[in-house]
Amino acid sequence: MRYLFCLIAAVSFAPASSIIAGTTEQVETAAESGKYTYVMFYRSNDDATQRMARAVQSHVAEVGDRTTWVTVNVHDRREAPLVKRFDASRIPLPAVFGVAPNGAVTGVFREKVNEEQLHMAILTPMYSDMVKGLQSQRIAVVCMMPDADAPIPTGVKALQQNPAFEGKLHQVRACASDSSEAEFFRRMHVDPDLDAPVVLVFAPPGTHVGTFEATVSGQELAQALHRSGKCNCSKCQRNRRAASGKR
Repeated sequence: MRYLFCLIAAVSFAPASSIIAGTTEQVETAAESGKYTYVMFYRSNDDATQRMARAVQSHVAEVGDRTTWVTVNVHDRREAPLVKRFDASRIPLPAVFGVAPNGAVTGVFREKVNEEQLHMAILTPMYSDMVKGLQSQRIAVVCMMPDADAPIPTGVKALQQNPAFEGKLHQVRACASDSSEAEFFRRMHVDPDLDAPVVLVFAPPGTHVGTFEATVSGQELAQALHRSGKCNCSKCQRNRRAASGKR
């Protein structure tokens, strides 16, 4: 970020606001205003870095009402908190991370990126909520609802009350009547013309456990999670330890 001021003649590398605000503060300010931030990490101002910077800059210029971007030199000690937060010193660089207002990382692009990929990193509010839950190592139980008045399926409620999954679930509720969530329905392959809720279950880091009808029972959901091998309940942890001991 600050390191790049001497390079601006080569490319308009850093947002002008970087002059008056630290990089971490920029990311936080963007989040507070509901904007996505593309955090671009680099080691040197080589051709790959320049190309990535131009791609990000061009994209942000088109959707500046929803996005902003910052650049971070991994060798700059002042940027150590962000480098550590994204573990950016351990991956091929340059790389850009898409960060939602809620802190979810919605895309990681190493060495090169195009505008289509950057656009795909912009998620709907409920989609980014799901991703945030998964990145917090929780099982995401997504209820795709016809409208805001539709009740949560009883099977989902039963799963939430299952002691084996206490503290391990993250429920997401998206309504087809909410136009801002249309892209979430599209990416989840759920027809928004719903007569009844659809339940999707994902396990960290993003494994699709299954898609279920509204009539699914809590027991069926629990069994699907156990079978997936991604369940982190105490019973499955014991089973994994036992299996590991046998090997």
